[in-house]
Amino acid sequence: MAKDNPLHSLRFVKTRPLTDDDLKSLYYIHDKVAQTLTEILSAEPTSAATWQVISIEKLPFQSVIRKYPRDSVWSLLGFGESLVGGVALVIEKDSVISMVRQAGTDISPDAENEITEFELGQIDNRIQQFSEAFSTVWGEHHPLSLQLATFPNTPTIDEFRNLLMGINTDTPSILITFQVTMIARDVQRAALVFPQPYLAPLYHALQNVLEGMVSEGDFEQVQDRISMVDDITTPVVVELGKTRMSFADIQTMEFNDFIVLEQTIDRPLTVKVGKHTVLKGRPGTTSDGRHLAVQIVE
Repeated sequence: MAKDNPLHSLRFVKTRPLTDDDLKSLYYIHDKVAQTLTEILSAEPTSAATWQVISIEKLPFQSVIRKYPRDSVWSLLGFGESLVGGVALVIEKDSVISMVRQAGTDISPDAENEITEFELGQIDNRIQQFSEAFSTVWGEHHPLSLQLATFPNTPTIDEFRNLLMGINTDTPSILITFQVTMIARDVQRAALVFPQPYLAPLYHALQNVLEGMVSEGDFEQVQDRISMVDDITTPVVVELGKTRMSFADIQTMEFNDFIVLEQTIDRPLTVKVGKHTVLKGRPGTTSDGRHLAVQIVE
């Protein structure tokens, strides 16, 4: 009798690199997820929101975790019985509060910046709706029966290993960022984390999506929308350094005095895009000497 081959961890799965066409297909699929979710939410005036894909990027899993504060809400959407694997929907605490807290809600000052149990339940309902839209759209290409688990804090990498089989710090992942627009509220963001090994069984679906876009004439439209995303501007902040000073020292400062920063001259500066640290660089000037500049080193 032939013996079954033992199962191998996903860390050993060799997946081909994602192509530009794969990313376009992922954009197309999740743009449809965003449109479907927007339609679902429009049925409830108090929670109506427009969702839109604004970026897709490839990062190691550890870099994805580092992008989000510890108190971000994570929801793991497992693929159920259809496939091994899953994705994670990530929403930062401030975005969770903005999405579910009604104006004028009576919250004590101590709890104003904390998520209540009631609000956590409300955001879980939003995640359920996202799951419904995700399953509906992906179901046109591959059946995905999702199972949900929501966490009020970012799991540790060890917890992730128990929740998503085979995930390691260097596992390549796709980060799909959504912009969430609600009436009379700040524009917020949410992100979908798709470990690349879990995409391997879905490559045929991505190919079918691409072929469908071309045959239906949607390809140029997607190209145009991706180009529009490329043109969106976002704040870029370079942190020169920081330190702590006593109030007395600040009061006695005079012209030509120096403030010594904790940042040593040999360490690269932190470059933030929006709220997230994404680059490291070294200070310099432009060739004409009129502007400060940063040379990216990491």
